[in-house]
Amino acid sequence: MAKFFFNAKLWGATASIPVMKMLAEQAEANISRALSDVDKPEAIEPGEFPDEKHHEDGRITTFQRTYYTCGSCVGYDENEVKSEYKHLIAQLTRRSAFLTIFGLFEHRMVDCLELMDDLSGKVTNKIHKTVEDCHKRLKENFGGGNIKDIDHLSVIRNIMAHSDGIADNYKMLSCKQTKKTDSEKRLLRAIPRAIAENAGVSITIFNNVLMDERFLLYVVDEFERYVDELNTAILTYQTKISENL
Repeated sequence: MAKFFFNAKLWGATASIPVMKMLAEQAEANISRALSDVDKPEAIEPGEFPDEKHHEDGRITTFQRTYYTCGSCVGYDENEVKSEYKHLIAQLTRRSAFLTIFGLFEHRMVDCLELMDDLSGKVTNKIHKTVEDCHKRLKENFGGGNIKDIDHLSVIRNIMAHSDGIADNYKMLSCKQTKKTDSEKRLLRAIPRAIAENAGVSITIFNNVLMDERFLLYVVDEFERYVDELNTAILTYQTKISENL
């Protein structure tokens, strides 16, 4: 009779997926509501201030210049202000939700790494363990060589958390002919993979990494896929250990 294995750390990883999905869906709902609100007439506030005009004959005349504000966005063109606000609210909301979701995922993966270390008798001798450490242990000791990593999302997470959403020198690196560093190679793998997998990621000519409405649910789907495969690998390992006792 097959044994049933239950582990709180594996269960915690699985149970975190619905929470991530809820966060993703709520973020998109918040964006939709904010974008709808900004189209209301009272959303854009006009204002005036005295300005000067310098004429060719040396005269200086004063006039009232009109400006428009919406949230933190200010400008002379109402449509541009509205467009900038919509862009910011969508990107910053998705960024915040993504960082929260990734943090939850990484916490659960570090728990699973500790479980794998206990089962295999190995030691991950680091104070701050990461998702990458978990994947390394999974590949080396738990038959996870065919499990696709989520390194592209780790790279995007670092871009959002540490570089204000800018993939530094990405366009230049993509054309670089000389030898690339490991971190450069990692970046050049991450963005194309996200684009190829229809993750809702794009990159501008100024190296800004943008996320559309597909991105957060793509992230949750990727994390769910990874957790399922990790669970299977660990449970298979536990079964083999039990059979050899």
